[in-house]
Amino acid sequence: MAAWNHGYVTDIPYTPQFHRETTPNWLAIAALLLGHRPPDLAKPFAYADIGCGPGLTALTVAATSPHADVWAFDFNPAHIESGRAMAEAAGLTNIHFVEASFDDIAAMPAGTLPAFDFMAAHGVLSWVSQENAATLIRVMGQRLRPGGLAYVSYNTGAGWAGMEPLRRLMHQVGQGTNLRSDLAVPAMWDFLDRLKQGGASYFQAHPNLETRLEQMRRQDPRYLAHEFLNEHWRTLQCADVFAAMADVKCTFIGSSSLPDNIDAFSVPPGLAPLMAEARDPIMRETLRDLATQQSFRRDIFRRGTPTMPQPEHHALLDKTALGWTGQTIVGDVIFRTPLGNMTGNAEAYRPLMDRLESGPMTIAEARSVGVFPNLPLVELLQGIALLLGGFAHPANPGDSAAARQSTARLNRAIAAANAAGAEIPVLATSALGTAPRFDVTDTLMAGDILGGMKADANTLGTALDAHLRRSGRAVQREGQTVTDPVETRALAVGVAQTFLVERLPTLRRLGIVEG
Repeated sequence: MAAWNHGYVTDIPYTPQFHRETTPNWLAIAALLLGHRPPDLAKPFAYADIGCGPGLTALTVAATSPHADVWAFDFNPAHIESGRAMAEAAGLTNIHFVEASFDDIAAMPAGTLPAFDFMAAHGVLSWVSQENAATLIRVMGQRLRPGGLAYVSYNTGAGWAGMEPLRRLMHQVGQGTNLRSDLAVPAMWDFLDRLKQGGASYFQAHPNLETRLEQMRRQDPRYLAHEFLNEHWRTLQCADVFAAMADVKCTFIGSSSLPDNIDAFSVPPGLAPLMAEARDPIMRETLRDLATQQSFRRDIFRRGTPTMPQPEHHALLDKTALGWTGQTIVGDVIFRTPLGNMTGNAEAYRPLMDRLESGPMTIAEARSVGVFPNLPLVELLQGIALLLGGFAHPANPGDSAAARQSTARLNRAIAAANAAGAEIPVLATSALGTAPRFDVTDTLMAGDILGGMKADANTLGTALDAHLRRSGRAVQREGQTVTDPVETRALAVGVAQTFLVERLPTLRRLGIVEG
């Protein structure tokens, strides 16, 4: 009989992770930019996070959209316990944390669960057995309503060439240590170093592995354990995933990584003729993966793809609003794309950014900004897809006084967890329906301000010093640990002063902190 974990790492919990590409707000605008009618986020909707881990994304969705019915599933009881505790601390009553395997969800009687408008499975498909992956897809076919959107992510063979045999070896080394998974990671690196130094020709045959392994070494051992020390780890071809999803009536519509949907930013110019010849979407996406050695796909599927009349599409676009993330353009307008960093036309993008920084902007308003009144709508939409890479984010249609209150409670709960030793480097904003990254120290001070503390460097710094001490965090200066209480308080006050000048204005612009 198979163990309950089916070979997945469960001796340590997964690190808290927030994934904006899996949120309803992001999936809705992605579908709309791709020409498909999204679920209406201003109305009640149901959202499922399958394989939710500690549930940070699901908690953010529940807090920023209190009119949503949010379900978070994971087979690991430690994850469900953690998520429920955070939901209780934040007073969130519209989220359900359910300890369930894919088989358990598939076997739930009709009426147990709602028909979901959104279903997301991030970091699951490539890390579970083929049988469990097939069950996950079957669950999506069972539970996604017509017109609903499903998100799945997975590793692709094009970007992981040569890694699978090495990954299997890493798993074997980890198993042989009999240590907790994260503590086995150093032994894994030591073994790989000895293998390479001993002259294993595998590394010469796959020179790209060196860069990949160096990137991995810089990551949290807990993350690496979950990523690479599971029994099941495999790359997938998009054609196989598309076919499996099609069998449950879910059609691929595009990527949640928005620049991936634009040939000019995701395919070298020399391959344009091949892309033009490829009418089949499976062939186009296969070419796209090979063109950039794509290593990780974030695919969106829709249950049913009726034709949306152009007037309706344009009307939905026009009323869609964007918000500013707090990130400003310094110097050239640089965008990250699958082809690397690209410099945008300042004449086109700076007016859009100036308008965005003054307040939320609808796409109808963006049409009249700068050069865009004289350009086809598709060029504006491509520009918006690039801006959404960091400078902009879709505004939350469900933002309300209730959403701001529940989001503030979640942020206070995050700050309290961090004060007790957790590492949750985000704060949620109901204005955007997302959770931007912030230093843990920023979350602690934001939590104190949300609790009524005066926004003063001495007051916040003194409180920060106490938080750091209670949570067992070392205070450092120039890489050296500081233990003198007078010095640690002075350093904390300096951190607080920087926070007040550099981060608090952004927190206020995002609506995370009032004022």
